[in-house]
Amino acid sequence: MADEHTPIPSPEPAPGASSRITTRAPTGADIQATPLSRGEQAGPGGNGEVPGGKADGEPEHSEVRQFVGWVLGLVLILVCGWGLVGFAFYLTRAYDTREPVLALALTEALSLGLFLLLEKDLWLSRLMGLRIDPNASGWKSALFLWLLGVAALLFRSTVGPSAEARQASGRAQPEVQQPDGTRDIVETIVFVVVLVLLLKSFAAEAFVIPTGSMAQTLWGYQKVVECPTCGETFPVNCSSEVDPTDGQFGRVYACTCPNCRQQIHFPGAPHSWVENHPESVKIADPGWRSGDRVLVAKFIYDLLGRTPERLDVVVFKFPGDKSFPHTGPQKGHVPMNYIKRLIGLPGETIAIHQGDIYILPPEKSPPSFDQSQDQALRPFLWQRRFMHFDDDEALDLFKKGQFQILRKKPEQILSMMRLVYDDDHRAKDLQGVPRWVAAQGWEEDGGNFRHTGDGEHWLRYRHLLRGQRDLHLITDFMAYNAWEGDRHSPPEENWVGDLVMQCEVTVPEARGQLVLELSKGVDRFQARWDLTSADGICTLVRIRGDRTVEKLDSRKTNLTRPGTYRLRFANVDRNLTGWVNNSLPFDEGVSYEPAEQQGPDKTNDLEPASVGVEGSAVEVRHLKLYRDTYYTTGDLGPDRDNVPSRSDAPGVKLGERDNLEGLGNLPVSTYYVQPGHFLCLGDNSPESSDGRSWGTVPERLLLGRALLVYYPFRRAGRIR
Repeated sequence: MADEHTPIPSPEPAPGASSRITTRAPTGADIQATPLSRGEQAGPGGNGEVPGGKADGEPEHSEVRQFVGWVLGLVLILVCGWGLVGFAFYLTRAYDTREPVLALALTEALSLGLFLLLEKDLWLSRLMGLRIDPNASGWKSALFLWLLGVAALLFRSTVGPSAEARQASGRAQPEVQQPDGTRDIVETIVFVVVLVLLLKSFAAEAFVIPTGSMAQTLWGYQKVVECPTCGETFPVNCSSEVDPTDGQFGRVYACTCPNCRQQIHFPGAPHSWVENHPESVKIADPGWRSGDRVLVAKFIYDLLGRTPERLDVVVFKFPGDKSFPHTGPQKGHVPMNYIKRLIGLPGETIAIHQGDIYILPPEKSPPSFDQSQDQALRPFLWQRRFMHFDDDEALDLFKKGQFQILRKKPEQILSMMRLVYDDDHRAKDLQGVPRWVAAQGWEEDGGNFRHTGDGEHWLRYRHLLRGQRDLHLITDFMAYNAWEGDRHSPPEENWVGDLVMQCEVTVPEARGQLVLELSKGVDRFQARWDLTSADGICTLVRIRGDRTVEKLDSRKTNLTRPGTYRLRFANVDRNLTGWVNNSLPFDEGVSYEPAEQQGPDKTNDLEPASVGVEGSAVEVRHLKLYRDTYYTTGDLGPDRDNVPSRSDAPGVKLGERDNLEGLGNLPVSTYYVQPGHFLCLGDNSPESSDGRSWGTVPERLLLGRALLVYYPFRRAGRIR
C-alpha cells in the first residue's frame, strides 16, 4: 500500500548483482551536502526517511512517463484478463457453443499465459511503476494480477522515497545507473505491436467493407441521403467513386428515395440526364462515407469447436473465378478477402426459386455429383464447373418436391428485411394520394388512425408509386442499388411476396378483436388478437383462395390488458412469425405448405397488408411495411455466366394488372456444393459477385465469422 514502510537494504551488493549497480559508502560530506527534497521532513531519528517507497534499484521516472505507463498497463490488464474472459463468455452465450466450459477454460489458460508473458522479469510492474520487493517473483505477480485483475492494483504501490531522501538517511545506498527511458518506451511499443499481431493472427481482426454486396445488412462506401420530399434517410452505393473493384472510377450523380420514390440528383449531374428527368430534385452532394468496420472472430470455428453454420456471415479468401490462376486470394500482392452469408453446406444441392433458398441434403443429392475422391481434381473443386449448375437430375428432384425451403430465424428476418414504406415519412407533394387507406369506421389524424365503429373495419395498404395511376406489385427495389452514374443503371426488379408489417397500437379497453393481415398470391394470412382474453390469445389463420379458413396455431401473448404495444407480423419463407413488443409468442414461427397456384393475385398482392379492428376503439400509428431479401437466379449471359442484376421474369411489366401470368412460372437454378466446400451468397443479391458466378469456398480459405459492426457508432451492433 502507499503508506507501507520500505526498509532500506544494506549497501553490500547481492551475489550476482547487475553491473549497472555500484556501491560506495557515502561520506559525511556527502550526507551534509544532500538537502532534503521539497516536501520531505526528517523523521524522528533525523534520517529524512518517508513512509513507503520503491525498492532499491528502481529508477525515477517523470510524472508524464509514469502516467503513460500506468494507463497502458491498465489497458493490458483489462484486455488480457477479465475483458478477454468476458468476451469469450459472451460468444459462448450468443452463439450457442457446443462446449462452453471447454471454451472458457481455454480462454482462462490463454489469459494466464498472457499475464506470465507480461510479467516476465516483472516487465508489466516496471512499466506501471509498481513497487517491487527485493524478492519479488514474476510468476507470483502474474498469478496475482490474473486472479484479481484491476483490483490487484489496490494492493500495489507506485509511490516511493526519492534518491535524496535515501541519501539523507545517513546510510549507505547503492548507486543506481539511470536506464535510458527511450529504451523502455521502445520495448513497450514492440510488446504491444507483437501482442496486436498475435491477436490479429489467431483471435480477431478488423475489416472494412468496401462494396455493397451485403447491403443493407452491411454497408460499403456510401452516400447517406435525406429525401427532401419525405425526409427518409437512406444509403446509396458509391464504391465506384472511392474504390471500384475494376479500377475504373465513375461518378454517382443521382438516386431514388425508397420510401416515396422521389428522384434526386447532385450538382454535376449531366445536363442531358436532368433534362430527361424534370421531376428530379437537386440537393447538395452529401459526400462519401467509409464502409462498415466489422470485427471478425478467427477462433470461433477452431477454438470453440464449432463448424460453420448456415446463414453465418463469414469472411474468406477469394478463391478465384473463371480466369484462375490469374485470379485468386491475392490481387497485386494484396489479399482479396470477401464477406458473404454462408448458404450451402458441404454435399448439399442448393436451389434458388422465387427469391427463396431451397436445400437438398447430401444423402438425397445425386451420388455422381461428388467428385471429392478424385485426387487430381481436389484443388479445383471450388470452381463453378464442378457445381453441376442446373443439372437435369437436380431440377427433376426439385419438381418432385425433394428440396426443402430454408426458413430464417426471427433475428435473421429482421436483419434481412428491406423497407417498402414508412408512413411516418409521407411525401409532402403526395398528401392527397395516401398509401394506407382507411375505410368507413376509421378516423385519421396525421398518421394516427383510430377505429370508431362497432363492426369490423379495415385499414388497407395500396402500393401506389409516384407518377403511376395503377397499383404496383411490391418488388426487390432497393435505394442502395438505385443510383445513376457513369457505367451503371439500377438492376431489373422482381416481385416479392414475403412481407413484414409492424405498427404501434393502443388498446383502450378489453373489448373486441385486432387483426394484422398479409397476403401472398391467392392466400391471406392473419394474426388475430382476442382483446377480451386475459391471456392475450393470438390465433394464426390462413384464408385460402376459395375462402376456406384454416387455423394454424394459437398462443398466449403479452397483449393482456389495455395499453400500448409494438406489434410485428411476418410472412417469410412460408413461415408466419409474430412479435409483441420484444417477445416471440410463436417462437420461430408457424410453417405452412405452399398454394397450388403460384404467382401473385391481382387483388391480394396489390393491397398486400391490412389492419382490421372489430368492436374496439383501437388506435394504430407508426405503420411500416418491409419485404424480405430476394435471391435472384440471374439470367444467363452469352457465356452462360450468371448475371444477377437481370430479372427472373424478363418482359413482365410488374405495374400492369393484366400482365402477371409470367410470375407464376419462374425459373429455378441449382448448385451442388462439393464436400469440404461452402456456398456463400451476398445479401444484396442483384448486385453481388458471389458463388453463383464463380463457385464455392474451400474450408481452408475461411478466415472467421463476422461478429459485430464497431464503427460507425450509429450502426454498431451484432451482425445477424
